[in-house]
Amino acid sequence: MDIQTIKWECYPRVAKHLVTRSFVERLALKGKRPKTVDAYARAIEDLLAYFSEYDPDRLLEADEADLDSYIADLKQRGPKKRGRGGMREDETKIRHLTGRKLSDSTIIQRVVACRLFYDFLIRKRFRGDPINPIERGHDGRDGHKPVRGPVSRTSRLPWVPDDTTWDRFIHHVLLQEDARTQAMILLAYDAALRREELMLLRVDDIDWARSLVTIRPETTKGGRMRHIPVSPFVLHLIRYYLEGDRRALIAAYDGEDGGRIFLSESTRNPGRPLSVGAFDEVMERVREQVSLRAFTPHTLRHQRCTMLKRAGVSLDDIALFAGHKRTETTRLYIHLAPTELSKRIQAKIEPFDATIRKLIEQQMERAGHDEC
Repeated sequence: MDIQTIKWECYPRVAKHLVTRSFVERLALKGKRPKTVDAYARAIEDLLAYFSEYDPDRLLEADEADLDSYIADLKQRGPKKRGRGGMREDETKIRHLTGRKLSDSTIIQRVVACRLFYDFLIRKRFRGDPINPIERGHDGRDGHKPVRGPVSRTSRLPWVPDDTTWDRFIHHVLLQEDARTQAMILLAYDAALRREELMLLRVDDIDWARSLVTIRPETTKGGRMRHIPVSPFVLHLIRYYLEGDRRALIAAYDGEDGGRIFLSESTRNPGRPLSVGAFDEVMERVREQVSLRAFTPHTLRHQRCTMLKRAGVSLDDIALFAGHKRTETTRLYIHLAPTELSKRIQAKIEPFDATIRKLIEQQMERAGHDEC
């Protein structure tokens, strides 16, 4: 990654602070992916904002108590959401069972970034204390006693709609929404795409002859290219949008035929490629209309992978389809399709449980005769 591409305007405190700026530049020089650099830079921006109110001079030499206070502050935060004016506080979110709004994953990401930052300070001798103020947890391998980190991750299964709810959602999209919205949502579902992968797709990423969509490595989470089969009816929706509304925008505003697929129709920037946050806004509007507040852009990805598992597609194939690094990530779709798992288990275990089943059936028959 070229250092000049770092979005310093998004983290002004980091940009002005010599040491934090050096940390972010080091991440870029080591070849970290742009999204990783951005996430860590935002985390350090947040750390700087906290210490600017708490005690600016404590940042470099902060001790465990200082960082414990910062982490405690994170646990009390509310989440933010994308809006037309940038990120804003979201007061509509329901709190987690832990009593906080900021997700465990977000807190863990910020803590990891801060731990790496203090490792950097120690290595570069920007910090006098050689001990990192954020203790690293581990699971006790190699005979060592397990050590709990500063934040525990609570694993919860993602929500996916039941069949009736899904049918209601799809009926609304296909009968009530415009061509662009239909193409965006159905393509995101059919190809199990992440937001960035969807919104950065170009027209020339589509292989119409083979019904494939190429996900370029620079747009993916793991930096790996993949080719995804897309259903003919979804390609029909995309072609309808391309040859209709999108072609009109291209002609009116001198756009690029082979450029990004989804373009803005607003009066502010007509014909320009839509931002990633625009898909959030589309999904927010649709879910309000169908009264499904739990429905997020990523729900479409989970729903598709769950459907594939229900259809009997192997975990290895689903992992390739979704672009997962490890099949462990894909295994959650076993739990999101519990009926299919139950059927397979029952079929396998039936010979061993036959005696128990027969005894229970006999007992129920005797109970029925006694009642008569």
